[in-house]
Amino acid sequence: MASPAEIANDMAAQSVFWARRDKAISKACNDAAVMIRMILADEPVDGRTWYGLHRRMLDLSMSRRYAHFGIHDNLHRALQALCALRAAGETAG
Repeated sequence: MASPAEIANDMAAQSVFWARRDKAISKACNDAAVMIRMILADEPVDGRTWYGLHRRMLDLSMSRRYAHFGIHDNLHRALQALCALRAAGETAG
């Protein structure tokens, strides 16, 4: 299984790939990479920002419009990493 840092790097690369293809996917991938890195650096992430990104990523991954793009697995992996990091931060803090 990939580490959160590897997932952040993958999402950053996905953001560059999708930049000229689909802006919504590109932004979600970039925001996920940034947020994963913020959590790893113990920087504060407010709940509203976390929830907004979580919701956008869920919407993109479940949308029929994006079904043929093949981005679902990457978005789900990033969501799982974000949820795991947030849960670990809540139990540690």
